[in-house]
Amino acid sequence: MPRADQVLTAQEGIKLANACTTKKSDPSWHWMGNYGSVYDVVNVANSRGVGVGGLVTIPNASGGGLIPTFMYY
Repeated sequence: MPRADQVLTAQEGIKLANACTTKKSDPSWHWMGNYGSVYDVVNVANSRGVGVGGLVTIPNASGGGLIPTFMYY
């Protein structure tokens, strides 16, 4: 599980998503970590086939640049 202050790349997020999938086959919400780019968030979501309503990501209002992300798959 990523730390709250850890910034992930798309590759790290995909690796995390694959690990989560092997542990649980029923769809559920997963903490996917903080990303530094919306493109990394989209790449990870697309790699998992996350559908409409299955992505929650909130830009950091303080301007810190981190994008905390949860995904349902």
